Amino acid sequence: MLAGRGHRLDQLLRIAGLARSTYFYHLSHPERVTRADLEPLVGEIWGRTPNGCGHRQVRMCLVHEFGQRVSAKSVLRVMRRMGLRCAIRSRNPWKRYDSYRGETGDHVHNLLKRDFGAAR
Repeated sequence: MLAGRGHRLDQLLRIAGLARSTYFYHLSHPERVTRADLEPLVGEIWGRTPNGCGHRQVRMCLVHEFGQRVSAKSVLRVMRRMGLRCAIRSRNPWKRYDSYRGETGDHVHNLLKRDFGAAR
């Protein structure tokens, strides 16, 4: 858009941090919407439950209730495009993985009262 207003394309690409080949690739390969016919059905199924449901359950409902022949990945792509996310199993950003299980193994008692500390 700015290149048509007198700005040089190489300068605009340098500012944007894009390679020239990437710019022309995206011009020749416009993003097309796939399976737009599924959007109202997916929205209806997803809206039935308070937390929504995942792409596998949406696909199952599409196949059995509406007779649609569709893969789970296609349903997932449509749900991502619509901004629908199942909140049931989403990751908690404040809880990290922790494998610590406390003190493990048996503790050997110092029956002979030996001093195992080094003085130096």
